[in-house]
Amino acid sequence: MQRVQVTPRSFPKNLIDKDWSKRKITHKNVNIPEFLDVIHDMEIREDDVWVVTLPKSGTTWMQELLWLLLNNCDFEGALSTHQELRSPFLEFNFYINEDIEDSLKPVQELQSPRLIKSHLALPLLPSKLWLGTNKVIYVFRNPLDAWVSLYYHGVTTGPNYGKTLEQYFDEQVSSQEYVTEIIEHAYEFYQLRKEPWIFYTSFERMKKDLQGVINDVSKFLNKPVSEEQMERLLKHLSFEEMKKNPTTNHLWERAHKAHTTHKNAGKEKHNFVRRGKVNGYKDELKPEQIEKVNVWIEKSLKENSITMEELLLLNESYKNTL
Repeated sequence: MQRVQVTPRSFPKNLIDKDWSKRKITHKNVNIPEFLDVIHDMEIREDDVWVVTLPKSGTTWMQELLWLLLNNCDFEGALSTHQELRSPFLEFNFYINEDIEDSLKPVQELQSPRLIKSHLALPLLPSKLWLGTNKVIYVFRNPLDAWVSLYYHGVTTGPNYGKTLEQYFDEQVSSQEYVTEIIEHAYEFYQLRKEPWIFYTSFERMKKDLQGVINDVSKFLNKPVSEEQMERLLKHLSFEEMKKNPTTNHLWERAHKAHTTHKNAGKEKHNFVRRGKVNGYKDELKPEQIEKVNVWIEKSLKENSITMEELLLLNESYKNTL
Protein backbone atom coordinates (compact mmCIF):
# COMPACT_ATOMS: atom_id res chain seq x y z
CA MET A 1 0.00 0.00 0.00
CA GLN A 2 1.56 3.28 -1.15
CA ARG A 3 1.38 6.12 1.34
CA VAL A 4 2.28 9.76 0.85
CA GLN A 5 4.03 11.97 3.36
CA VAL A 6 2.02 14.92 4.66
CA THR A 7 3.20 17.95 6.59
CA PRO A 8 0.82 19.97 8.77
CA ARG A 9 0.87 23.77 8.62
CA SER A 10 2.07 23.90 12.21
CA PHE A 11 2.85 21.59 15.12
CA PRO A 12 1.65 21.53 18.77
CA LYS A 13 4.96 22.86 20.11
CA ASN A 14 3.14 24.30 23.13
CA LEU A 15 2.18 20.78 24.23
CA ILE A 16 5.27 18.67 23.58
CA ASP A 17 8.81 19.97 23.40
CA LYS A 18 10.62 17.96 20.75
CA ASP A 19 12.14 18.28 17.31
CA TRP A 20 8.93 18.28 15.29
CA SER A 21 10.86 18.58 12.03
CA LYS A 22 11.67 14.88 12.40
CA ARG A 23 8.02 13.89 12.82
CA LYS A 24 7.09 11.99 9.67
CA ILE A 25 3.39 11.48 8.94
CA THR A 26 2.11 9.51 5.98
CA HIS A 27 -1.39 8.92 4.69
CA LYS A 28 -2.92 6.54 2.19
CA ASN A 29 -5.01 9.28 0.55
CA VAL A 30 -2.84 11.21 -1.89
CA ASN A 31 -5.31 14.12 -2.08
CA ILE A 32 -5.42 14.84 1.63
CA PRO A 33 -3.15 17.94 2.06
CA GLU A 34 -5.88 20.47 1.20
CA PHE A 35 -8.34 18.71 3.52
CA LEU A 36 -5.79 18.81 6.33
CA ASP A 37 -5.56 22.58 5.92
CA VAL A 38 -9.33 22.75 6.43
CA ILE A 39 -9.00 20.63 9.58
CA HIS A 40 -6.11 22.76 10.85
CA ASP A 41 -8.28 25.91 10.72
CA MET A 42 -11.49 24.23 11.88
CA GLU A 43 -13.66 26.15 14.33
CA ILE A 44 -14.54 24.14 17.43
CA ARG A 45 -17.15 24.73 20.10
CA GLU A 46 -16.31 25.03 23.76
CA ASP A 47 -18.37 21.96 24.69
CA ASP A 48 -17.06 19.70 21.91
CA VAL A 49 -15.75 16.33 23.08
CA TRP A 50 -13.33 14.42 20.86
CA VAL A 51 -12.50 10.73 20.75
CA VAL A 52 -9.23 10.01 18.96
CA THR A 53 -7.85 6.57 18.17
CA LEU A 54 -6.10 4.51 15.58
CA PRO A 55 -8.57 2.40 13.54
CA LYS A 56 -10.11 -0.67 15.22
CA SER A 57 -8.79 0.25 18.64
CA GLY A 58 -12.00 0.39 20.64
CA THR A 59 -13.28 3.58 19.01
CA THR A 60 -16.88 2.47 18.58
CA TRP A 61 -16.96 1.08 22.11
CA MET A 62 -15.69 4.31 23.65
CA GLN A 63 -17.91 6.45 21.38
CA GLU A 64 -20.99 4.67 22.61
CA LEU A 65 -19.99 5.19 26.23
CA LEU A 66 -19.19 8.87 25.68
CA TRP A 67 -22.38 9.60 23.77
CA LEU A 68 -24.48 8.05 26.50
CA LEU A 69 -22.70 10.04 29.21
CA LEU A 70 -23.09 13.28 27.25
CA ASN A 71 -26.78 12.57 26.64
CA ASN A 72 -27.98 11.62 30.11
CA CYS A 73 -27.83 7.88 29.37
CA ASP A 74 -30.48 8.07 26.63
CA PHE A 75 -30.39 4.36 25.78
CA GLU A 76 -33.51 4.59 23.66
CA GLY A 77 -31.97 7.34 21.56
CA ALA A 78 -28.78 5.34 21.18
CA LEU A 79 -30.65 2.26 20.03
CA SER A 80 -32.80 4.16 17.54
CA THR A 81 -30.13 6.20 15.74
CA HIS A 82 -26.97 5.02 14.02
CA GLN A 83 -23.84 5.96 15.91
CA GLU A 84 -22.34 7.64 12.83
CA LEU A 85 -25.18 10.19 12.92
CA ARG A 86 -24.94 10.77 16.65
CA SER A 87 -21.15 11.01 16.66
CA PRO A 88 -19.73 11.72 13.19
CA PHE A 89 -16.35 10.58 11.92
CA LEU A 90 -14.48 13.78 11.07
CA GLU A 91 -12.70 12.40 8.01
CA PHE A 92 -15.55 10.29 6.60
CA ASN A 93 -17.11 12.70 4.09
CA PHE A 94 -13.76 13.58 2.57
CA TYR A 95 -12.68 9.94 2.30
CA ILE A 96 -15.88 9.10 0.45
CA ASN A 97 -16.34 12.13 -1.80
CA GLU A 98 -13.08 14.11 -1.62
CA ASP A 99 -15.26 17.21 -1.61
CA ILE A 100 -13.45 19.85 0.42
CA GLU A 101 -16.41 22.24 0.55
CA ASP A 102 -18.79 19.75 2.21
CA SER A 103 -16.20 17.67 4.03
CA LEU A 104 -17.10 18.99 7.49
CA LYS A 105 -20.84 19.37 6.92
CA PRO A 106 -21.97 16.45 9.18
CA VAL A 107 -19.91 17.84 12.05
CA GLN A 108 -20.90 21.46 11.48
CA GLU A 109 -24.62 20.62 11.41
CA LEU A 110 -24.54 18.53 14.59
CA GLN A 111 -26.20 20.02 17.65
CA SER A 112 -24.14 20.60 20.77
CA PRO A 113 -22.71 18.97 22.71
CA ARG A 114 -20.88 17.39 19.78
CA LEU A 115 -18.98 14.14 20.12
CA ILE A 116 -16.48 13.99 17.25
CA LYS A 117 -14.44 10.97 16.22
CA SER A 118 -11.08 11.13 14.43
CA HIS A 119 -8.19 8.84 13.56
CA LEU A 120 -5.85 11.73 12.83
CA ALA A 121 -2.57 12.15 14.68
CA LEU A 122 -2.19 14.98 17.21
CA PRO A 123 -0.35 17.30 14.76
CA LEU A 124 -3.14 16.92 12.18
CA LEU A 125 -6.06 17.72 14.47
CA PRO A 126 -7.55 21.24 14.61
CA SER A 127 -4.94 23.63 16.00
CA LYS A 128 -7.53 25.11 18.37
CA LEU A 129 -7.65 21.76 20.15
CA TRP A 130 -4.06 22.32 21.22
CA LEU A 131 -5.25 25.14 23.48
CA GLY A 132 -6.51 22.50 25.90
CA THR A 133 -9.98 23.92 26.41
CA ASN A 134 -11.83 20.87 25.05
CA LYS A 135 -12.06 17.33 26.38
CA VAL A 136 -10.19 14.71 24.35
CA ILE A 137 -10.36 10.96 24.99
CA TYR A 138 -7.68 8.76 23.45
CA VAL A 139 -7.88 4.95 23.23
CA PHE A 140 -4.91 2.77 22.27
CA ARG A 141 -4.89 -0.94 21.46
CA ASN A 142 -2.18 -3.50 20.81
CA PRO A 143 -1.40 -2.76 17.12
CA LEU A 144 -1.30 -6.46 16.22
CA ASP A 145 -4.88 -6.95 17.39
CA ALA A 146 -5.96 -3.72 15.68
CA TRP A 147 -4.37 -4.75 12.36
CA VAL A 148 -6.00 -8.19 12.41
CA SER A 149 -9.37 -6.58 13.10
CA LEU A 150 -8.77 -4.08 10.30
CA TYR A 151 -8.04 -6.96 7.92
CA TYR A 152 -11.43 -8.57 8.53
CA HIS A 153 -13.15 -5.21 8.19
CA GLY A 154 -11.46 -4.85 4.81
CA VAL A 155 -12.58 -8.32 3.77
CA THR A 156 -16.20 -7.26 4.34
CA THR A 157 -15.89 -3.85 2.68
CA GLY A 158 -14.00 -5.29 -0.27
CA PRO A 159 -10.35 -4.24 -0.55
CA ASN A 160 -9.10 -7.29 1.36
CA TYR A 161 -11.50 -9.78 -0.20
CA GLY A 162 -9.57 -12.75 -1.56
CA LYS A 163 -6.42 -11.86 0.36
CA THR A 164 -5.09 -14.03 3.12
CA LEU A 165 -4.28 -12.47 6.46
CA GLU A 166 -0.64 -13.17 5.73
CA GLN A 167 -0.81 -11.28 2.43
CA TYR A 168 -2.56 -8.37 4.07
CA PHE A 169 0.02 -8.16 6.83
CA ASP A 170 2.87 -8.14 4.34
CA GLU A 171 1.19 -5.23 2.54
CA GLN A 172 -0.11 -3.28 5.53
CA VAL A 173 2.82 -3.55 7.88
CA SER A 174 5.33 -3.09 5.11
CA SER A 175 7.86 -0.75 6.65
CA GLN A 176 9.53 0.37 9.84
CA GLU A 177 8.29 3.90 9.09
CA TYR A 178 4.65 2.82 9.19
CA VAL A 179 5.08 1.02 12.50
CA THR A 180 6.94 4.02 13.94
CA GLU A 181 4.06 6.27 12.94
CA ILE A 182 1.59 4.06 14.82
CA ILE A 183 3.66 4.16 18.00
CA GLU A 184 4.18 7.93 17.78
CA HIS A 185 0.43 8.43 17.25
CA ALA A 186 -0.19 6.85 20.66
CA TYR A 187 2.93 8.10 22.45
CA GLU A 188 2.16 11.76 21.82
CA PHE A 189 -1.19 11.41 23.59
CA TYR A 190 0.38 9.25 26.29
CA GLN A 191 2.76 12.11 27.07
CA LEU A 192 -0.27 14.36 27.62
CA ARG A 193 -2.18 11.91 29.81
CA LYS A 194 -1.75 14.05 32.93
CA GLU A 195 -3.21 17.13 31.28
CA PRO A 196 -6.68 17.91 32.71
CA TRP A 197 -8.23 17.95 29.23
CA ILE A 198 -6.86 14.56 28.11
CA PHE A 199 -8.19 11.15 29.13
CA TYR A 200 -5.87 8.39 27.94
CA THR A 201 -6.89 4.76 28.17
CA SER A 202 -6.63 1.48 26.29
CA PHE A 203 -8.85 -1.19 24.81
CA GLU A 204 -7.10 -3.65 27.13
CA ARG A 205 -7.97 -1.61 30.21
CA MET A 206 -11.60 -1.37 29.09
CA LYS A 207 -11.70 -5.15 28.74
CA LYS A 208 -10.12 -5.64 32.15
CA ASP A 209 -12.22 -3.13 34.10
CA LEU A 210 -15.04 -1.55 32.11
CA GLN A 211 -16.81 -0.28 35.21
CA GLY A 212 -13.61 1.40 36.38
CA VAL A 213 -13.20 3.12 33.01
CA ILE A 214 -16.84 4.24 33.05
CA ASN A 215 -16.35 5.74 36.51
CA ASP A 216 -13.16 7.51 35.43
CA VAL A 217 -14.67 8.90 32.22
CA SER A 218 -17.81 10.08 34.02
CA LYS A 219 -15.60 12.04 36.45
CA PHE A 220 -13.50 13.37 33.57
CA LEU A 221 -16.62 14.69 31.83
CA ASN A 222 -18.33 15.65 35.09
CA LYS A 223 -21.24 13.41 34.17
CA PRO A 224 -22.02 11.28 37.23
CA VAL A 225 -24.01 8.09 36.79
CA SER A 226 -26.39 6.42 39.21
CA GLU A 227 -26.20 2.77 40.20
CA GLU A 228 -29.12 2.00 37.91
CA GLN A 229 -27.48 3.81 35.01
CA MET A 230 -24.21 1.99 35.64
CA GLU A 231 -25.98 -1.35 35.50
CA ARG A 232 -27.58 -0.44 32.18
CA LEU A 233 -24.30 0.94 30.81
CA LEU A 234 -22.45 -2.28 31.62
CA LYS A 235 -25.09 -4.31 29.81
CA HIS A 236 -25.42 -1.96 26.83
CA LEU A 237 -21.63 -1.82 26.41
CA SER A 238 -21.04 -5.54 26.84
CA PHE A 239 -19.51 -7.36 23.88
CA GLU A 240 -22.66 -9.44 23.40
CA GLU A 241 -24.93 -6.38 23.23
CA MET A 242 -22.56 -4.33 21.08
CA LYS A 243 -22.20 -7.16 18.57
CA LYS A 244 -25.94 -7.54 18.00
CA ASN A 245 -26.72 -3.80 18.09
CA PRO A 246 -27.29 -2.57 14.49
CA THR A 247 -26.55 1.04 15.44
CA THR A 248 -22.98 0.23 16.53
CA ASN A 249 -21.94 -2.03 13.66
CA HIS A 250 -21.44 0.67 11.04
CA LEU A 251 -24.29 -0.42 8.79
CA TRP A 252 -25.06 3.21 7.93
CA GLU A 253 -21.44 3.80 7.02
CA ARG A 254 -21.32 0.74 4.77
CA ALA A 255 -24.48 1.83 2.96
CA HIS A 256 -23.07 5.30 2.32
CA LYS A 257 -19.76 3.87 1.09
CA ALA A 258 -21.52 1.63 -1.42
CA HIS A 259 -20.71 3.79 -4.46
CA THR A 260 -17.01 3.88 -3.63
CA THR A 261 -16.56 0.46 -2.09
CA HIS A 262 -14.61 -2.32 -3.74
CA LYS A 263 -16.62 -4.48 -6.17
CA ASN A 264 -16.23 -7.50 -3.88
CA ALA A 265 -17.77 -5.76 -0.87
CA GLY A 266 -20.22 -7.98 0.97
CA LYS A 267 -19.15 -11.26 -0.65
CA GLU A 268 -17.74 -12.28 2.70
CA LYS A 269 -19.16 -10.62 5.79
CA HIS A 270 -17.66 -10.12 9.21
CA ASN A 271 -19.42 -8.17 11.92
CA PHE A 272 -17.77 -4.82 12.68
CA VAL A 273 -17.82 -5.84 16.35
CA ARG A 274 -16.21 -9.20 15.63
CA ARG A 275 -14.24 -10.86 18.46
CA GLY A 276 -13.37 -8.14 20.93
CA LYS A 277 -10.52 -10.23 22.29
CA VAL A 278 -7.23 -9.19 23.85
CA ASN A 279 -4.21 -10.83 22.19
CA GLY A 280 -6.47 -12.56 19.67
CA TYR A 281 -3.76 -12.01 17.05
CA LYS A 282 -1.85 -14.93 18.56
CA ASP A 283 -4.57 -17.28 17.30
CA GLU A 284 -4.42 -15.96 13.75
CA LEU A 285 -0.95 -14.74 12.83
CA LYS A 286 2.02 -16.96 12.11
CA PRO A 287 4.83 -16.84 14.69
CA GLU A 288 7.29 -15.50 12.11
CA GLN A 289 4.90 -12.63 11.26
CA ILE A 290 4.52 -11.73 14.92
CA GLU A 291 8.27 -11.86 15.44
CA LYS A 292 8.96 -9.64 12.42
CA VAL A 293 6.48 -6.96 13.44
CA ASN A 294 7.52 -7.07 17.08
CA VAL A 295 11.10 -6.28 16.09
CA TRP A 296 9.87 -3.09 14.40
CA ILE A 297 7.54 -2.24 17.28
CA GLU A 298 10.29 -2.70 19.87
CA LYS A 299 12.62 -0.48 17.85
CA SER A 300 10.04 2.31 17.78
CA LEU A 301 9.25 1.90 21.46
CA LYS A 302 12.94 2.09 22.35
CA GLU A 303 13.39 5.25 20.28
CA ASN A 304 10.61 6.85 22.34
CA SER A 305 11.79 5.42 25.68
CA ILE A 306 8.42 3.77 26.27
CA THR A 307 7.16 0.20 26.60
CA MET A 308 4.08 -1.45 25.18
CA GLU A 309 2.95 -2.25 28.73
CA GLU A 310 2.98 1.48 29.52
CA LEU A 311 1.13 2.47 26.36
CA LEU A 312 -1.53 -0.17 27.08
CA LEU A 313 -1.68 0.84 30.77
CA LEU A 314 -0.87 -2.71 31.83
CA ASN A 315 1.82 -1.76 34.34
CA GLU A 316 0.69 -2.06 37.95
CA SER A 317 2.12 1.34 38.84
CA TYR A 318 -0.33 3.17 36.61
CA LYS A 319 -2.84 5.29 38.49
CA ASN A 320 -5.47 7.49 36.90
CA THR A 321 -4.58 11.09 37.53
CA LEU A 322 -8.06 12.57 37.46
